[in-house]
Amino acid sequence: MIYLMTLALAAAQSPAPARTGVTLAAPATTKGQPATFDLAGFRLGMSEAEVERVLRSRGMTVRRRARGSTFEDNVRGLVNVRGGRLPLQGEKVLESAEFDDGKGGKVMLRMLPWPDGARVRGVVYLPPAGTKPASWRALLVERFGAPARDSDRIDGEGLHAAWCGQSSCSGEGGRFRLGVDVNAQGGQIELSQPEGTAQTLEALVEDAAVKRGKVGTPAP
Repeated sequence: MIYLMTLALAAAQSPAPARTGVTLAAPATTKGQPATFDLAGFRLGMSEAEVERVLRSRGMTVRRRARGSTFEDNVRGLVNVRGGRLPLQGEKVLESAEFDDGKGGKVMLRMLPWPDGARVRGVVYLPPAGTKPASWRALLVERFGAPARDSDRIDGEGLHAAWCGQSSCSGEGGRFRLGVDVNAQGGQIELSQPEGTAQTLEALVEDAAVKRGKVGTPAP
């Protein structure tokens, strides 16, 4: 909750709050801090250009792409809904995508259109079969540090673990999170931003639309 309040305050004061894992990708992984994690080569906060560089460097195959409106057109559209007459620019940014990683796994990305462009908001990795739960745990702990104490178990269905930057992830929707549910047949690993991040962006669009509506002219 404190994180979201801080982010909302920053959004009100700046058109593009630079925050690691939101509008800025971490340069390296810090154990125990999901905002910095690298999942299948992707980090939260990566730009569209950074995503493209990962695709090229890893030789991934794009299976699906969807593009959506820019931040600017979202602002203009809101102004127009309220009686304004601002022409849309018509440019599009990456909204979501799905890739094959070349190793039998799949990666799905979701993006958010911030003022400086689309940024990664979530990464889902569907790994190939063949890795036992205990081996998964050892690999993930080596890379990311120990998971939360209340979200770390191996049972008949596989490994279930979570990282959220603290000892307990129960009920913690307001933090960056890595959630893991995997077994020898595959499973899913998901890296996500705090709940409410999209609402912070909506507040930025609203603020910009209110200001633009007052002057009634497009941004330069």
